[in-house]
Amino acid sequence: MQTEIELINLVKAGDMYAFQRLVELNSGKMFAAAYRILKHKEQAEDCVQEAFLKVHLKIDTFNQQSTFSTWLYSVTVNVALDMLRRNAKHSQCSDYDFDQLSTPESNGPEKAAWISDIGGVTEHAINQLNDDVRVAFVLRHYEERSIGEISEMLKLNPSTVKSRIFRAVQRLRKTLNSLEHKVGEYETVD
Repeated sequence: MQTEIELINLVKAGDMYAFQRLVELNSGKMFAAAYRILKHKEQAEDCVQEAFLKVHLKIDTFNQQSTFSTWLYSVTVNVALDMLRRNAKHSQCSDYDFDQLSTPESNGPEKAAWISDIGGVTEHAINQLNDDVRVAFVLRHYEERSIGEISEMLKLNPSTVKSRIFRAVQRLRKTLNSLEHKVGEYETVD
């Protein structure tokens, strides 16, 4: 089995099979990152295709100063951000009715639905963040990227990245605080 570096060198030499191998190895991770940013399956698929096209066209510029996965994420994130910018009518979710969350009285389907509802509220709160703040948050907390990697991907100063992540956490905390009393009311049964 060839290493990623060997595959990259083969791609630079024109080996399409090596490029196909890189696509197979990385497309799932790229799709996950694109989907977390764009929130639409079709847009995420388009993003991954466009990102791979750019990677293929620019593979000669990859100089191994960063890891290939960081470079790949950088291309994917930038394509996703471009897609968000192009989509002037970026869909805004309607306000979530937090009052509809009610603490279930018993275990069972009600508990599962209630927990699922909290997941939906959390996802909704993340989607309500501004794109720049949300992308930094998603890369840090979902993709588990370092501040340095995020800084490199987004071409931002590390302190700007930290600030955006901090703002995201503050806004999420504020949005989710309305759930605090409901979560406190619910007692798990062991």
